Amino acid sequence: MKRVLMLCCGLLLGLGGCVAATRQQGAVPGPTVVFRDSAAGAVLSCHQELSGVRSRDFNAYFDAARKRVAQGGEEDQLRLICLSLNVKANYRQFRKGVEVLKAYIRTHPDSRPEMQGLLSLVERLDQAKIARWSVRKKLLDEKEELEAELAELRRRAEILEQDHRQDQVRIEELRKQIDQLKNIENIIKNREHGS
Repeated sequence: MKRVLMLCCGLLLGLGGCVAATRQQGAVPGPTVVFRDSAAGAVLSCHQELSGVRSRDFNAYFDAARKRVAQGGEEDQLRLICLSLNVKANYRQFRKGVEVLKAYIRTHPDSRPEMQGLLSLVERLDQAKIARWSVRKKLLDEKEELEAELAELRRRAEILEQDHRQDQVRIEELRKQIDQLKNIENIIKNREHGS
């Protein structure tokens, strides 16, 4: 009896494992879900993929994407937007990407909410860049002013040093004259005492 009971349990466990294995292998028919990356997701994925691109390759990639965008491909637009967000992009390339992003939002209303969110982040990034450049320009202007002041101070210091050297020469001449006067005075005293 125990053997029969163990045999039945073994068969049930074996059949259960086969069904689970069959389901895991996809033998059980069912709907297939295809995931299409969103436009914003595609831009962000591209940004991550190209984060380590070499500077010399970057401009070639950007120029190629810019030329393909002129032909009107959606993926090319997203790639150009992605490239414009790269740290190696200059300000003109960045602005071109913003322009293409705005055009993409107008022509793809189905992806407007997510791309509008991306645009607001990009515009915030633009504001931060402008603020940083403004601060940098201000610092450079202040640096130039300080360098001009330093040059003036150095010029004055050189003049003072020349004046000091001239004063030292004059002092030395006056010492010699004083010494000569003392000698003359001593000679006169000695003549007066000698007579």
